[in-house]
Amino acid sequence: MLPALIELYDHAETDAALDVAVSHALLNRSARDGLGSLRLWRPQSPALSLGRLDARDPRLPEVLALARAAGATPVRRLAGGHAATLDSGSLCLGWAQPHPRLEESSARYELIAGAIVEALGALGVESTLGESAGEWCPGAWSVQGPSGKLAGLAQRVVSGGAWCEALIVIDAAPELRDLARQVHEVLDLGWSDSAQGELAELLPDMPDLHAALAAALTAALERRLPIVERRPLPADVHDDAVALAGEHRF
Repeated sequence: MLPALIELYDHAETDAALDVAVSHALLNRSARDGLGSLRLWRPQSPALSLGRLDARDPRLPEVLALARAAGATPVRRLAGGHAATLDSGSLCLGWAQPHPRLEESSARYELIAGAIVEALGALGVESTLGESAGEWCPGAWSVQGPSGKLAGLAQRVVSGGAWCEALIVIDAAPELRDLARQVHEVLDLGWSDSAQGELAELLPDMPDLHAALAAALTAALERRLPIVERRPLPADVHDDAVALAGEHRF
């Protein structure tokens, strides 16, 4: 029996909430139709991604005001975790897995984190896994570079499907880094400037870091998953995303 095809999409939307909804639609498709997929994309617009705990915090109005004043669209995240900023200086990776088992939670993290560590290594950057005090969106599956956190992982599991995603910081815009610091302080989450990393600082002479990292990630994923084939986002998935976008707006 041939292994199931896993399609890879690089589709991104300028509407930050619709961009989240594309991932949501891929998760729903995995649960409904049993189709796995990967999404590897460069966000197009500045956004503040807020987790469910952030969205229920009584200080949310202050957080939303800070985001809008900084020119970032606040969005409701698909997966777990706390506040994180992203824009075109980021690279995002998501994996929709059908028919997940509860005990596979760590395995999904290991696969995505391992691919990121391998891809960074291919570019000459050594990295490790683990939480660092004062990092953005703290978590045990953070990817740490020589000078701070480079990537954070989160996931969401629904009946019949799972979504595991990573946000990788390539070039951190100063205004977004400042917004992240302010939001963490408002939400009483620890923050340390020295705990924040970015790939461009480590590889200042490498041209087109986004393309280089995307190629290295794709190669690493192909060594971990049966088949990876790049495809355009199907029209029905986009239609589903448009219908879901309202769930990710504030």
